[in-house]
Amino acid sequence: MPAIDPSLVVSVSLNVIDSRLDDAARRCRSLVASLGAVGLVASRTEADHPRDGVNVDLTLMPSVPSAPGAEAVRHLAAPLLTRFRWSRGDLEVDASAAGHPMGFAAGRERTTDGVTPICVSICAAADTEGEWWDPPEWLPADESVVPVRRRVRRLPAAASDDVVARVHARLTAPDLDTALVSCLPLLGRPDVWSVDLRQMTTDDGVWSLALLLVLPLVDVSPQAPFGAGVDALAAEFGLPTGHLRRSPLGTWMVAAMETTRPLSDAPAVEALYVRTGIDPFDPGPVDRPVEIREMVLRGQDEDGPDEAELIRAIEEALRDAVRVLLVVDVTDPVADARAVVRGLLRIEDDDIDSTTTEILADGRLRIVAHLGATLMTAEQIVEEIVAWTDLQPWVRSVPEAADGLATAEWRAPAGTRGAVRVEVTAGYRLGLS
Repeated sequence: MPAIDPSLVVSVSLNVIDSRLDDAARRCRSLVASLGAVGLVASRTEADHPRDGVNVDLTLMPSVPSAPGAEAVRHLAAPLLTRFRWSRGDLEVDASAAGHPMGFAAGRERTTDGVTPICVSICAAADTEGEWWDPPEWLPADESVVPVRRRVRRLPAAASDDVVARVHARLTAPDLDTALVSCLPLLGRPDVWSVDLRQMTTDDGVWSLALLLVLPLVDVSPQAPFGAGVDALAAEFGLPTGHLRRSPLGTWMVAAMETTRPLSDAPAVEALYVRTGIDPFDPGPVDRPVEIREMVLRGQDEDGPDEAELIRAIEEALRDAVRVLLVVDVTDPVADARAVVRGLLRIEDDDIDSTTTEILADGRLRIVAHLGATLMTAEQIVEEIVAWTDLQPWVRSVPEAADGLATAEWRAPAGTRGAVRVEVTAGYRLGLS
């Protein structure tokens, strides 16, 4: 067997005429086997996409080339050019690329048995870093599910206000073709939008499967996607319903269900993550309210609002939203105030608008943090924040005032070091001048 060069990645992009992912996967099996592919990403095309059917990217692990640099790119591309009946002139080599020369080939499109080769790309593995996401920070620490959480490939997803569910599974197989056959029943689900199946680098013979499902958003409240539909989906996969639920500040909630299972030659679903309108692992911000997003889309039309009107609408929505003020009194020196806030509330750094500190008369350090806007009521967000922490007990106060303020306070037992008092206050326009 030839030695594999892990520093280079060869990708083959295809378009398949089928509308279902399982049918497209079956049609690609001969290419998967003959090319020795070690990874497959497939996604349905959207209605406005220039191509119909399913887009498929195959990842190949190239053997160590005998020639260096640009010649290595030509050497790796040559058999693919021949297979797809493209000429050497269809290959472009960029020798100025950092790390390693890059190659890109796109010749005349020819469809064979419903499969159309679109392009071939060759690049350094380091140049694909932007295509990968780490597990999100909102997942609580849990050593028992570490194998389940992994770095994931960025997957195409439908742009919508529906619930996007990410499903993770693992299985054993001698090659990608065998693993693909085992996954066909899952790919046949009508709600599957995209799939990533690839060999795990840490375990020989173990394959990771990731699916993105698009589910109808039945509940339009900020508590979505917590509902019977998601619980039923978790139960369908045999996952612990509602396990490890977590919500960052923002418009929509996020949920996670995780477990670990023995590996076999059938996909063992070990995790389900759900979020509204976006991949749960997407590090981008939580979606803005549906009505604002629809206005932005209308702004692209000739009869839609202009840019100034859009900006005013977004500013008004943020100004009228409930905001959160957090006060933390600490006895010990603190090097990073934001880290203290993140640790207590288990939130992301992007959820913190600003922090200030001051030294109190008794020598304690007071951290004041303004958190991001939310469409929840003041009472709802205070209850959510209290539930996120490990601190108990809390004293709540929800006065009947015009400003709609809601508060909760926790005090540490006497003699405690570190955080000794935490106060959460939520209200409309809180912290805005």
